[in-house]
This record gives sequence, C-alpha cells and structure tokens, in this order.
Amino acid sequence: MTPWKKTFYSAFVAQILSIVGFSFVLPFLPFYVEELGVADPGAQRIWSGIVLSAAGWTLALFAPIWGVLADRYGRKAMVVRSMLGGTVVLALMAFVQTPLQLAVCRVLQGALTGTVAASVALVASVSPSRKSGYTLGMMQMAVFLGVSLGPMFGGLVADHFGYRPAFLAGAGVILLGGLLVLYGTREEFTRLDPSDETTRGSYRRVLMMGGFLAAVLVMFTVRLSNTMSSPAFPLVVEEIRGSKANLNTLTGSIIMCAGLAAAVSAGVLGHVGDRWGHKRVLIVASLLAAVAVSAHALARSVAELYVVRTLFGLAVAGMMPAANAIVKRITPSHNIGRAFGAATSFSTLGLAIGPLLGGYLAARYALQMPFLVSGACLLVVCGVVAVAIREPSADGVDGPGAGE
Repeated sequence: MTPWKKTFYSAFVAQILSIVGFSFVLPFLPFYVEELGVADPGAQRIWSGIVLSAAGWTLALFAPIWGVLADRYGRKAMVVRSMLGGTVVLALMAFVQTPLQLAVCRVLQGALTGTVAASVALVASVSPSRKSGYTLGMMQMAVFLGVSLGPMFGGLVADHFGYRPAFLAGAGVILLGGLLVLYGTREEFTRLDPSDETTRGSYRRVLMMGGFLAAVLVMFTVRLSNTMSSPAFPLVVEEIRGSKANLNTLTGSIIMCAGLAAAVSAGVLGHVGDRWGHKRVLIVASLLAAVAVSAHALARSVAELYVVRTLFGLAVAGMMPAANAIVKRITPSHNIGRAFGAATSFSTLGLAIGPLLGGYLAARYALQMPFLVSGACLLVVCGVVAVAIREPSADGVDGPGAGE
C-alpha cells in the first residue's frame, strides 16, 4: 500500500470514529436541555437552538487560525489536536448542571475541534489530484456514516443508561480516532520558507480564487439546511409519534437510515464528479435536496419521515465532496490549510445560524417552517452554482488565475 493510501484509509476510519463520538447525543440535545431543567416548550426550543449553534460561532472564528497553523506545522498535527480537544470537551458535557454550562462547553467544542476540516485538509494534501473527488467523497462518506451510526448507538445508550454516560462513551470513541491518526497516518510535510514570495500563503489569494466563494456558499447552505431543522426534527418525531416511549431510539434510527443512504451517495457521487463534472453534481444534488427537505413539512407519519429524510440524505450527500473537490482543484499545495480553514470558517456560520434560525422559526411559526426555509435556500444555491462555478477546460485549467 502506498503511503498516501495508508494515510487516507487511516484518516477515513478515524473520521468515522470522531463523528460517531460527536453525534452520540447531538440529535437529542433538545431532550438533554429539558433534563437540565427547561420545562417550557418554547424555552426548550430557544435553548436548543442556542446550544446547537454555540459551537458554530467559535468554529468559524478559530478555523482560519488552525488553517494557518496547518500550513505552517502540518495537517496531521491539526487532526490530532482537534480530536484530543473533542475528547476533553465531550467528557465535560457529561457533568454540566445547567443549559448555560452546556452552551459554554459547546463554545469550547467549536474553538478546539474542527475534525472534519482538519481531516479533509490532510487527505487533500496527500492524495493525487486525479483522485480528489473519490478521496474527498469518501471522507464525506465517513462523516455520514458517523452521523448515521452515532445517533443510533447513542440513542440506545441514552435510553438505557441516560445522557451523561452517552457523553462519556462518545468521548472515548473520539479518543480512539485521535490515536489512529497519531499512529496510522504519515505526512511528508516540509515547512516552506516564509520569505519565498512564490510559496507564501495568503488568505487574500485564497478568497480571490475563481469559484472559491461559490463553493463556500454550497458548504454554508448544506450546513445551514442540515442544522436549521435540528431543534425541530426530534420534536416533529415526537409530535407525529404522540408518545415519548423509546423516542431517542426512534429518532436515532431515522437519522441512521438517512445517514447510511448519504454515506453511500457521497462515495458514489464523489467518484461520479471526477468523471461527469463536480458542477453538474452540485446542480442536480441541490435541486433534489431542496425538494426532499421541503417535503418534511408534509410528512404525517413516521414512515413518511423515514422516506423524506433518506431522500434528503441521498441528495445533500453529493454537495459537500463536490464543493471540497472544487476547492482542492483551484488551490496550490502551500495554501491547502488556509483554503479549507477559510472554507470552514465561512461555511460553519451555517452551523451557528441554522439552529438559532430553526429554533426561532419553530417557536414563532410552526415546527415545519425550518424545512421550508431550508428548501428555499438550496434553490438559491443551485442558481449560484450554475452562474459562478466554471468547469475546468480541456487542459485541466480553470482559466486565468487558476490556483493562485
């Protein structure tokens, strides 16, 4: 096995473990907020939005800093740092006593983690360009596998042992991922001469790359549409089910089905994008995702929730690897950390804004409103991609300034 493949496979498995750990109780935070003493339904929705969004703000703030350090000291070090930080923060969440303390832990989580961006930057830096769609699609598959498996097992732990043991179990799983990266990956990193103008990294150059901002908008909207429904989705399941019996397990199983479908879709569409074009994948996937997420508002049974959530997972899964592949394609190697750091910073504002907006819309209007707004946002993205992103020319160059 070549060194880059060994690093890729190790990072792939570690990514699954880290996302499983983080998502052990993430879908059930609205119920954890209730356990911490928030009984009023309206206040529960608002606090759920605050807690779910808290990590997004600090992740957006710190991602560019970690991106600079990744280009300066290596991407592997940033992956290990993010997973060890996540282990500590998730363990702390098991001991909080108030919603405010939980929100503070989520703020620390955003500042110290960022495992997805760090792992993507590591894989992007070691994999050949001709394999970028495949490898980055597989890394997105790892995210969806983690998102699907984590809530299911986390729901079982929460229903049988409580939320606090689930946090501790999740922290242990993340630690395993960090150890796998530490001992299973290899990065041939050479620190560049900061005085060399030709290889000096710059955020200005990153932001000026053609198609970069459009790709970032795709990432932002994917995260916005996913998280906007987070405060409302468990409550929609409860409303349709009409009972709290094994509610965590049921919610987790719905998310698991969608996540498994998304995992397969991400791997397949990442490979398809290498052959068919990442722009085409983005347009088709965003249209289908808009229809599927809007259909959540029409669901009237648990079976219908399974269907629309799975269709949404299939469609939205192809958007992130395509956007990441576009960023990889237009970015020179010495700016990889900065590029994915900036992309993470801007796009994770969706993680911050989505739950707050979703909590407000659900509390102010109806539980179904966040899904309709998400669909409208995805339609806007489809138009932006069609206009602002160019496919590479026959010689593989995007045009003047490509990769600058």
